[in-house]
Amino acid sequence: MGDLRELYLQKCADFACEPIGPLLEALNSGRALDVIALDGKTKAMFNNRVKPMQVFALCETLYEFSGLSVLRLSYNFLNDMAVQAIARLIQINSGLRMLDLTGNEVTGQGAAALAGVLSRPTVGLQALVLRNNPLGDAGVLDISEMLRSNTSLTMLDLADTHCGVQGAIGISNALTDGNTTLKILDLEDAQVQAQGPQDSTYQHLIRMLACNTSLTELSLAKHRMTDQHLEQLVTYGFAKSKATWISLSLRGNRLSPFAGPHLERLLSLCPRLQRLNLASNSLGNDGAVSLSRCLAYCTDLRELDVRSNSIGDIGLMALAGVLHMVHTLELFLLWGNNFGLGACRATADALQHPSLRRLRTDVRPYTVDGEVSLALQEVS
Repeated sequence: MGDLRELYLQKCADFACEPIGPLLEALNSGRALDVIALDGKTKAMFNNRVKPMQVFALCETLYEFSGLSVLRLSYNFLNDMAVQAIARLIQINSGLRMLDLTGNEVTGQGAAALAGVLSRPTVGLQALVLRNNPLGDAGVLDISEMLRSNTSLTMLDLADTHCGVQGAIGISNALTDGNTTLKILDLEDAQVQAQGPQDSTYQHLIRMLACNTSLTELSLAKHRMTDQHLEQLVTYGFAKSKATWISLSLRGNRLSPFAGPHLERLLSLCPRLQRLNLASNSLGNDGAVSLSRCLAYCTDLRELDVRSNSIGDIGLMALAGVLHMVHTLELFLLWGNNFGLGACRATADALQHPSLRRLRTDVRPYTVDGEVSLALQEVS
């Protein structure tokens, strides 16, 4: 480790940049460097976020370091030039398995550099996180073209990357008739249009769902999805899918109480589903009652999120009434709905059931003058 420290200090001198404090501390202490986490939002890094020249020095230090498996550089000041240096590191250091570039300034040019390297068969990167970077359609299309030949990536996060209609269609097509190894895909906040092109986008998503056999986790959060779109996805996509779905996020869409029957069918088609996120829709009482009818048959469900769905007493009481039957449930989030006295009492009673001792939730019952109420609490 001492040799690596000396090499790093030499590279910092070559690029005329300050050593990264937490990294230098780790090198001085002799700790293992299989994971390098330099998150710019942490207290240690907030006022000293990583800059491009520091990335150049870091990457050249790590070219032949075989111990590195995870590199996290989220929320720093990294641009396309820095990403080009990281792309070269991925090419040379085949031991790197995960790269997290969340919240930087990577555009289509940086995405193209990463895609060019990841198209090569010798690269071993398995997880790529690019969320909250302005890739745009051009960058997402480069990533999608890379997916057609890449056989190492199993996880890809493209949330909040300014992905538009073309990018969403490109990813869908690559996973329809090209890639067969990707398991986890996050397309949150793809900026598809409210009318017209959106319908075309959903047709491509439907084909992807029907044809792809490797995906197990998918996020279509903030896609402006309506009840009709969900019905199409379920009827023509999930109903024909041969994949084993374990996680699905439909958070922040436009689902109404009329989406209930489609959600019932979706859950019947995905019996191995472990995580379902429906937060920030408008499911209301009817949607919640529909969910309650099928939850008891979801034998693998571990996490359910129905926060901020305009659910009233009727729906909340229906959900509370079946909680004890969902023996696998470990996390249930429901704050932000319309709790009346009946819902508070039913939820408090349900949480006392012996079968729910392991259940974590975001509400805490308390009693004042004989009346049960619920308070928001942090989920551990």
